Amino acid sequence: MALLPARVMADPGHAPEALTPPEDEPASAGASSPTTDEPSEAEADPAADPEGDADTRVVTVPSSTGDGLTATSYRIDATTIRTTPKRTAEDLMRLVPGLLVVQHGNQGKGYQYYIRGFDAVHGADVEVLVDDVPINERSNVHANGYLDLGFVIPEVVQALEVKKGSVRLEQGAFATAGSVEYRLGVPRALRGTQVGYEFGSTGRHRAVMVHAPRRRGPETFVAATAFTDQGYGENREARGAAALGKGRLWHGRGVFVDVLGGVHAAGFGLPGTLRLSDVNTGRVGFYDAYLQDTGGESSRALAALITRVERERGSLQLTAHGQGRRLSLDENFTGWLGTIREFRGDPRAELGDRHLQRQDEVRGGLRLHGHWHVTSRITLRIEGHWDGSTIEQQVDELTPQRAIWRVERDLHIDQHELGLGPGIRWRPLSWLRLEAGVRAEAYTARVVDHRTDDARSRGARVTAVPRVAAQALLGRHWQLFGAYGRGFRPPEARAFTLPTTPPPDEDLDRYRGGQPRMTVADNAEVGARWQPAGLLDVGAAVFGTFIGRESVFDHVSGFNVELSATRRLGIEADVQLRPTPWLGLGISAVGNHARFVGTGAPVPGAPPFLAQLQGTLMHPRGWRAGVRWFAMGRRPLSYGATAGALTVLDASAGYQWRSLGIDLAVDNVLGTRWRDGEYHFASYWDRSAPASSLPAIHFVAGPPRMLRLSVSARF
Repeated sequence: MALLPARVMADPGHAPEALTPPEDEPASAGASSPTTDEPSEAEADPAADPEGDADTRVVTVPSSTGDGLTATSYRIDATTIRTTPKRTAEDLMRLVPGLLVVQHGNQGKGYQYYIRGFDAVHGADVEVLVDDVPINERSNVHANGYLDLGFVIPEVVQALEVKKGSVRLEQGAFATAGSVEYRLGVPRALRGTQVGYEFGSTGRHRAVMVHAPRRRGPETFVAATAFTDQGYGENREARGAAALGKGRLWHGRGVFVDVLGGVHAAGFGLPGTLRLSDVNTGRVGFYDAYLQDTGGESSRALAALITRVERERGSLQLTAHGQGRRLSLDENFTGWLGTIREFRGDPRAELGDRHLQRQDEVRGGLRLHGHWHVTSRITLRIEGHWDGSTIEQQVDELTPQRAIWRVERDLHIDQHELGLGPGIRWRPLSWLRLEAGVRAEAYTARVVDHRTDDARSRGARVTAVPRVAAQALLGRHWQLFGAYGRGFRPPEARAFTLPTTPPPDEDLDRYRGGQPRMTVADNAEVGARWQPAGLLDVGAAVFGTFIGRESVFDHVSGFNVELSATRRLGIEADVQLRPTPWLGLGISAVGNHARFVGTGAPVPGAPPFLAQLQGTLMHPRGWRAGVRWFAMGRRPLSYGATAGALTVLDASAGYQWRSLGIDLAVDNVLGTRWRDGEYHFASYWDRSAPASSLPAIHFVAGPPRMLRLSVSARF
């Protein structure tokens, strides 16, 4: 799991001319080329000469955003995306160095993310956008910041823009540890109409269609897909369908108007976790599930209008987006309610902790990006956004027969987030680039609890987030970087309904009912890159993140939890090699040291060490191949436990003959029995044994060796 980024290498001998945008000025998210609808030759051929542009080492996508203002900003290019083994759009994030992606549910449910010492749960610390449309869900019933990318069709993703830390002015909520933006489009070499069919060893069937008119630019396409999969173990069946389209409605006189729309629906089983001791004793199999009838459904409708105005001295982009969302999850993680105070010793505890989470949401928002070139060396910037949503949220406790025996939550939520940030880009010297700005962020929520005579709670939080980054170009081969920024995570709206102090008989180790806070994280990074030739790119960075007081809403216990100060320190390095235009190899390693400041205890979740390798081959004669390997060290879990180390290898190979293509993807080539996710908590599944509140190791089985054969035709 690595990448071959297209990184801008600003040349100190090429200062921007007056009235010309600086070379480091990124195209605003979601915008296509402002000068033409026709893609360049570099866009057309994924194997084009990577040195065809004076400032961009690998030109495979129509974008200039790999601006190199930090050592750990990456662009994952079209060649890497096309050749990497993947089943979902979330699989593409496995290409990001130092980002561990875990699926403790099934395809259709949101993944879990670990990055830079953070257990980002389902997205609480990783901001994700799709063509400038924010996807993280505030106050989701399952987890704050919840991510579901089921509507994104991998065949129309042509780049991933990655920014580690939260040091750039454009980064918003949930970018505590970093941001990932999916750029959609179809390059010239793949335009036309393409149909494909995939068959997998798990009973997987998937059909896909992409239509991209040849005479239109890369931003215009329509795609649809549908799949069904029996899965690699018990209760892992999944099915879904999605449609996604984008097009340029109008352009002229420097004004460009694009529209984006998509729909998605999925249903899936939820196997839950298994106790490691039950597997070791043979009580259950490695790929089994305790329950066979738990599952979920997810759907989304999305629309966005992207308007960009280009003028000689600057540009302004406004993205208006709206989404409708429905999520339903029927789960049982522990089999027991014995840890809940009001049911200790109560026969109802035998009902288990099966629960049904449901959420309906309507969401809308605006995003603003602007810049104005005051001089050839100074550019003023403005970033702004508003995001608002209305949510109906319910959690029902279920009997084993799926009858409701208690309504745990029944809420109506109205919430808004507003932010505005001015900034400046300055090139005081030909070899020095600076960027600085500050964002003011406000969050407000109104919550109505239907269980208690429509009791109403309100709350608001405000914070300021400064950002600064610098790049020094030392000759033609060395670059030095330094950056500081503050990331933020808005509180869970539900937390405003909770008491600020626990009841007198409550266990404080389990329930710290603190004030809901706007969690802020101070990030700092210093790095360097060495680029002696177009075929080699070597980089390294040291980073640190400090959170003075962390406020987290725990969706498992249902309480707001305040944690003491934490400190995360680490080092990240990568080597990218492209010996020919059609062959690339990347390897990276990330080490983290995450600790609570007061006690020195490790922060549970993210692995202290993660190494990744990514290889791509896209030969002009039609051969293509990809390999992805990662090794992860032992990582700390809650209550002092430690998860095991693991390594997994995935590979793919294919051939394109004229308009016909065939590809074979193999997940887990070595057939390793590996634990995709590991957790440490108390459970009670064996009713023949005494119940215990002591935590035990639980895990989600990673995929065994799986084969997927796909054929495609383009005309």
